[in-house]
Amino acid sequence: MKVAVVGGGIGGLTAALALRAAGAEVTVYERAPEPSAARAGHGLVLWHNAVLALRALGLEPGAEKIGHELHRHLFQDARGRRIAEWSMARMAGHLDAPVYSVGRPELHALLADQVGDDLVTGSRFTGFTATGDGVVARFGDGREERADLLVGADGLRSAVRAALLPGDPPPRYAGFTAFQGVIRLPGSGVPEHTFLSTWGRGRWFVCYRLTGDRVYWDGVLGDRIVPRLGESPLGLLAAEFDGWPDPIPGLIAATGADDVTPVHIFDRPPLRRWSHGPVTLLGDAAHPMTFNLGQGAGQAIEDALVLGEELARGDVPAALAAYEARRVGRTTRMVRRSRANGELTRWRHPIACAARDAFMRLTFDRLVYRQTYRLTMAVDFTGTRGSDGAGAFAGDRSEA
Repeated sequence: MKVAVVGGGIGGLTAALALRAAGAEVTVYERAPEPSAARAGHGLVLWHNAVLALRALGLEPGAEKIGHELHRHLFQDARGRRIAEWSMARMAGHLDAPVYSVGRPELHALLADQVGDDLVTGSRFTGFTATGDGVVARFGDGREERADLLVGADGLRSAVRAALLPGDPPPRYAGFTAFQGVIRLPGSGVPEHTFLSTWGRGRWFVCYRLTGDRVYWDGVLGDRIVPRLGESPLGLLAAEFDGWPDPIPGLIAATGADDVTPVHIFDRPPLRRWSHGPVTLLGDAAHPMTFNLGQGAGQAIEDALVLGEELARGDVPAALAAYEARRVGRTTRMVRRSRANGELTRWRHPIACAARDAFMRLTFDRLVYRQTYRLTMAVDFTGTRGSDGAGAFAGDRSEA
């Protein structure tokens, strides 16, 4: 079976490896002219479910090498007062899988090295034609490539999705912008093995360590603040996070102008189906979500593994039907929960924010912790152990 994957990001490369393991001949077409150009990005978190999926593909040793293990998720308010704390280490024991923070370029390089020469750069997808026995993909240089299956893994503004679903509404702005930075800063003050999440009024700040004394940080501003961006993102951030607890002001001050990137956050309403004929979608092309659950990369990796599992079991129509049956409902819940969580970060009224923080103090340590793990860790792929997040709480009276 010959498969063409459009998009050489994390989802597309993982799909190539999963489909190759299923016995398919796979080529990945990436529009960036060089592999390094496709590796742009900052930091991300590989939660337990993503690590389990990478393990099933034999990639966990590589992830461990490039990752910094996270043991807790600490929530605090803009005055540095503790709101809640989630034990990632405890759940790592239950699920038999840790959580890693990784640099996106390093993860991309790990996957690209495994894909090897089957990654073809400088290939801009322009359309496809379904045939009686497969599909013909077209590219900007006039090339046409025949395949039994076409997988669109080309991100939020997917060209494959646009060709597959004419008239599909554009992505919707989530109402906030993330200013993302990675700096090398020994003695940064960021607690080791900690995902630090600080909540304020219309502002939110996240930071965690990467390997090699590097720190990833993310200053998030709501849509009422972003129009004041002007010419100086760092100046705006320094003003908006002035007086916030350490290490936040120090991280902003230590960041150069070329080391911070504003990223407007978008998602799309969930689809009921994303496969038609011999064409399907994967990752952000299928179900883009905001980063408020930290599951964008993880869900793309899960998609890839499940698609490979189903293609190993049957022909293309049966495989795509089963792939959707296993993935649409789960990712729909992720998209909706992520957007709802993001709305909480946009609140600005002091009374509303005080009520939100009080609610978090009352519920996050147990109820929301449990519900979030039940949602995000209820993975359905095979070849893993301890993969049900709900089961991790079964019989645990302390979480009742």
